[in-house]
Amino acid sequence: MEGGADVTSKDIGHVASVVHLLPFQRQIIHSLIPGARQRQKKGKDQKESSHHDDDDPDVLLILARGLGLRTIIASILRLYDGPTNLVILVNAKSTREEDGLREELKTMGVKKPGLQSISHHTTSAQRQEMYLNGGLVSVTSRILVVDMLNGTVPTDLITGLVVMHAESITPTCTESFIVRLYRDKNKDGFLKAFSDSPDHFGVGLSPLQTVLTQLKVRRVELWPRFHKDIIRDLGKKKSDVIELHQDLSRSMREIQSGIYVCLDAVLNELKKNTGSVDIDDATMENAIFPRFERVIRQQLDAVWHKISPKSKRLVADLKLLRTMLDYLLSYDAVRFQEYLETILLSQHNPANPNQATNYDRSQWLTMDAANVIFKEAKARVYRAQDANSSKRPSWLPPGIETTLEELPKWRLLREVLDEIEQDIHWSSTDLTKGRNNTVLIMVRDEAACRQVREYVSTMRSYTMGSAEKDDRPGRKMMEYRFREYLTWKQGVKAVTSNFRNPRFTSTNAPQPINGTGADSNSIAANRSNGTNGPAVTYENPALGRKEIWEGGRAPAYKRRRQRGGAMMGSSSSTRRDPVKAAEMISREAEDIDDHFRTSAQGVEDGEEDEYDATYTDMLTNNFTSEDFENYFRLLTMEDFIVIRPYTDDDDDHHLQELKPRFVIMYDANPAFIRRLEVYRTAMKGVEMRIYFLMYADSVEEQRYLSQIRREKECFERFIREKANMALPLQADGSAANSTAEERSLRAINSRLAGGQLSATNEQPRVIVDMREFRSSLPFKLHEAGMLVVPCTLTVGDYILSNLICVERKSLSDLVQSFNSGRLYVQCEMMSANFQHPVLLIEFEQNKSFALQTINDSRGGGANPMNKKIHENDVQSKLVLLTLSFPRLRIVWSSSPYATADIFAELKQNFEEPDEAIVSKIGTNIISNNEADGAQQANEAPKGLFSVKTTGIEDNLNTTLQEILLSLPGITTKNYMLIIRSVRDLADLCEMTVDEITHLIGKEAGRKLFNFLHKDARAEAKGANSI
Repeated sequence: MEGGADVTSKDIGHVASVVHLLPFQRQIIHSLIPGARQRQKKGKDQKESSHHDDDDPDVLLILARGLGLRTIIASILRLYDGPTNLVILVNAKSTREEDGLREELKTMGVKKPGLQSISHHTTSAQRQEMYLNGGLVSVTSRILVVDMLNGTVPTDLITGLVVMHAESITPTCTESFIVRLYRDKNKDGFLKAFSDSPDHFGVGLSPLQTVLTQLKVRRVELWPRFHKDIIRDLGKKKSDVIELHQDLSRSMREIQSGIYVCLDAVLNELKKNTGSVDIDDATMENAIFPRFERVIRQQLDAVWHKISPKSKRLVADLKLLRTMLDYLLSYDAVRFQEYLETILLSQHNPANPNQATNYDRSQWLTMDAANVIFKEAKARVYRAQDANSSKRPSWLPPGIETTLEELPKWRLLREVLDEIEQDIHWSSTDLTKGRNNTVLIMVRDEAACRQVREYVSTMRSYTMGSAEKDDRPGRKMMEYRFREYLTWKQGVKAVTSNFRNPRFTSTNAPQPINGTGADSNSIAANRSNGTNGPAVTYENPALGRKEIWEGGRAPAYKRRRQRGGAMMGSSSSTRRDPVKAAEMISREAEDIDDHFRTSAQGVEDGEEDEYDATYTDMLTNNFTSEDFENYFRLLTMEDFIVIRPYTDDDDDHHLQELKPRFVIMYDANPAFIRRLEVYRTAMKGVEMRIYFLMYADSVEEQRYLSQIRREKECFERFIREKANMALPLQADGSAANSTAEERSLRAINSRLAGGQLSATNEQPRVIVDMREFRSSLPFKLHEAGMLVVPCTLTVGDYILSNLICVERKSLSDLVQSFNSGRLYVQCEMMSANFQHPVLLIEFEQNKSFALQTINDSRGGGANPMNKKIHENDVQSKLVLLTLSFPRLRIVWSSSPYATADIFAELKQNFEEPDEAIVSKIGTNIISNNEADGAQQANEAPKGLFSVKTTGIEDNLNTTLQEILLSLPGITTKNYMLIIRSVRDLADLCEMTVDEITHLIGKEAGRKLFNFLHKDARAEAKGANSI
């Protein structure tokens, strides 16, 4: 059926009334389904509009984030729900997204089965039945492309294809392959693509036209926030919004300024050292966004092997410094100090301090601005104090005094909650009319959600209800965090002591951690998960306690600290040197460990800790039945505070479910502001007050304003590109000339291989393993005019003919396969079953085509002799692999495009592969007739295919097979002949040399016979006599 032929305006109106669609949302749906709009027209207008581009059912919708894209997609799916239609949804990023659409459809009255999901757990027969039954089906891209090639899904009967996240469509993605297969067999079905991320479409020349070309779509609908219809609908009702701008503390301003200086210095140094970086993109405004690192890597990937280690270090530092900006505003002072100390520790290897070069360390750490960062961050947590001072808790080490600066937003949040509580107290809300006093606090992520939840819980317990306000409501929470920090610091001492242990030599010592944001953050994450970093496993727990206790140093009671000396301190000169700073942190950890050991005896003797245990009791689950009744009760909407992280389209559902009266945006999010506007306009009679919290003159404010401006600029660029771009003339978006498949069928191969082959116009065929459809190579093979046949292969990834088997490896997969030994087994299987085994090493598109960097190939610095060949190098392993398998051929490919051309050349002098035969290779189920026929057709060597089996292979003892394969002359190719012909190992040892050579061959039989009849005792006596 034609897309949208059975949908009327009445159907759209029914859906709009159920889900409270706004007028601009209904207008968007009408524009996506031109068939319904045409029925509203009459006479000449209808006839003239039928040939206009606006009546094309294939369309790409780009909507500003936060304006209800999920609701629009669900409405489209609802209109086509029914057994007579088959609408397939692809490119859903997660099961949560599918569940959200399923819930939306339920609210619209969609009956069972609704939106059906197909995953890898669904069998082929079940999938085929679901396709034939029709309805709405969500399927992963890899499964759908295999079903299209196998004919499991009736492609010509598909009503339409719905593609989500159109911003991720690229010329090499699986979704582009699906669209190509869909349009090859189905010219009538519709295709609708959706996206609410205009800034993620990518950079380059004409990104919008590139996406339209891959989707084979001519029409695009652009709906920015500044669209006149959206402004009209959302501006009818004014919001009660209170913007609160909180100033940063003095120390936070100093730290932020220092990070800006370091980030600017790293950016300028990177532009000076690498000429491949686009100067227009490398700005401070762009550097504060996570997408900036990906843009820089895309520009440098093609020349990554030519870049110096210093420049690579600078690229990693960009991410590290941007992460520091985020953590400054989101982490509390204690955790931020802990994160900075992990950065310093990552610059130093205690086992070999001189091992790391200057390029391995971050150069920005030597700047004056870095000194300010670490100094102010430490001052936010503690400062030096007289060690003899008696005014300190017993758990606090001597020589320090805690400052524990709280985040400025915490105090602002407390004031907002107090204001809300007073407003609820003095106002009367009729809860019987669906209204409530729910307070919704929205934060950036799960970590911030836990932090705010912990603060609100402790803050309400200690301040609210008291006569006097506490100026530091988060003091107890910060003290608890500081105790965790001291425990983590004590664990640092244990780790560094293990590194200094004599067992760690320069050859087996762990390598220093690179100072990237991910690596440094992982150490801090270990503490938050309850661990203190890497630890050595001991067979006896007592040995582990002894190792941690001693740690390579004298016990605490045998060492004496100078009286009156502070445990912690730093100087400007020390902070300027990352190595010295890391050593100082290690010494501080040792002092903290000494303090905990000396104070542990007092705790064991029954002395009560001064720390208030009420806080920790609140965070534990040790509740009795009486405590449960006191602490827990059924919550009413009158006193309800919900703290949630931003979850994109799920936020719309949460707003409709909670119906909050007060919304506190703890972290800025432009998309959620629009969701509040849509919710407030759609829900009549809803009273809502919005508190918008933001740090003034901070990176948060700059990023918020930049996001709004960047989105507006993207839509403006799309509008200009839409007006000027060239579109194909055909309605389906395909080129007017013939396809590659048609050209290949007309081209007759004249290379007859000396008369062994005949001229044919048969389409080239490649058998592809099911697992390979995660890559883009099958798509490029199909574009090159080859017939791609999906099949479950036991040996190899691609079968080019009955004689050629290809195992494809990416660079990362190659290294992993070498380390695990899987590649050796794969090459062994290919050599045993195919005459021409091929190892394909394929590099990624637009990335460096080099196995090693130029700096590695030049040798070790100034002295080239320092660079020695090591047996663990990838090059060395490749050489050993070719020596073990002489018939193995290695093919190097720079991209999937080049691989498709290579495969076409390799197939020229060979017959097309037989799927019925090659699918059974390696499974030992090929009959003798099939094997003989295949060998005669291709002149394959004897033993190329497995012989007929009796089924005893499944019942063999694995140990027996391993023993046989370990004997000389016995391989995976002939061991089954031994098993079928010989009863046991004793009979094998009694066989003559003629019997063995007749069974497995002359050379292999001679090796096996000599091994079985070798007199080991005589050889041992002869060796002793010598």
